[in-house]
Amino acid sequence: MNSSTSEFSPPSTSILRIGIQIIAKAPAAGLAKTRLIPALGAHGAAALAKKMLLKILSDCALLCTSIRRDFEFTTTLWMTPSPESPLWHSVAIPDGIAKCAQLGEDLGARMANAAATQLQCQDAVIIVGSDCPEINSSVLVWAAEILKKHDACLAPSADGGYALIGLRRHDARVFDEIPWSTHIVAELTRQRFAECGFSYAEYSTVHDIDEVEDLAYLPADWQESVLASF
Repeated sequence: MNSSTSEFSPPSTSILRIGIQIIAKAPAAGLAKTRLIPALGAHGAAALAKKMLLKILSDCALLCTSIRRDFEFTTTLWMTPSPESPLWHSVAIPDGIAKCAQLGEDLGARMANAAATQLQCQDAVIIVGSDCPEINSSVLVWAAEILKKHDACLAPSADGGYALIGLRRHDARVFDEIPWSTHIVAELTRQRFAECGFSYAEYSTVHDIDEVEDLAYLPADWQESVLASF
């Protein structure tokens, strides 16, 4: 784990309120995980997107219902299209998870809105997507532990982006004018942390499931993993 330090004021309470923010697209055929269609077909790619979404939802629901002395977790699912869309009808969202429509013209604006909104009522936020099965409840607790002592944390992905970002403070520069879906996203985000004076720590590199070769990083017992060499 790498870290950068700056002066940081610890929380005034022993219980840190953590708002987990999941940024997700409806797992519909032709809409979700289109780069996996050559190996899985449109419906297979959508089915995998749904499986990954249900996994992170389950992990978050487990944290939200666990009794802890150090953290209080809540979860919000930020959805596109909006929660009322019939494209979401097949997704069993666990009780207790809030549902909101994503707001913003691009991914950065949508994450910035989620962070700014939730930091009004939470001590810290952890923002994740739904396409990295390596992000599980243990990684989320790691992020929460980091946010006890740092302003931010990051789980960089092998493609140069990141699968998780955690923040104790909101600064629009963290998300503004980032060339999303490029190999320099994580590096630019580290630079923005420095510009904002944020102390931060990093998790080891993880793998988003975007391309056919990424299927090798799915859990071994998921049948889609054997199609990585398609």
